[in-house]
Amino acid sequence: MEKAFERVVMRVAGVAGLVGLLVLSGCRLLPPELRTLKSPIRLSPIKHEVTVQPAQGMGPAPFKIDQAKAGSSEVQLTISNPTTSTIRMVWSDGTFITADSISYAIGVRTDRDGLSTQSTTIEANGAVQMTVVALAKDGKLVTSVDKSIEAPYRVGLKLTVERGITRWKGTVWVFVL
Repeated sequence: MEKAFERVVMRVAGVAGLVGLLVLSGCRLLPPELRTLKSPIRLSPIKHEVTVQPAQGMGPAPFKIDQAKAGSSEVQLTISNPTTSTIRMVWSDGTFITADSISYAIGVRTDRDGLSTQSTTIEANGAVQMTVVALAKDGKLVTSVDKSIEAPYRVGLKLTVERGITRWKGTVWVFVL
């Protein structure tokens, strides 16, 4: 009886070892879903790409995105004004789109005031930190409703920037991978 038990244990260990070697070596005999096992814990940092897309007929943006930091259900942007005159940024609309094509409204919070739709003035050679957050249908932050949006997702923020009498319109896109 003991010898039969030992043989069963040895076979199970042998099969488990063989499967482990196949998975670790990336064996092409295994189906693709078993070759690329994903860890439930995200070990790599979130990557992001920022694109400034001017509206048709607009020239280059009168501001720069110096830094972008993506998190769950929010994106922090540091926007600077490299010009010698004050600019005023007004965000008009935006969407927070998940990988499942679920769209959320957005809210914008700056380091100068709370969540608002007010314009933000950036002095010459100055900068402002802006956080774009996903909002649920009731207007509350998605993270405060016990939800979070994990990567991949994208955020589109439509802006109008006024510098003196000139206006620039466009969209800042942040793609989080």
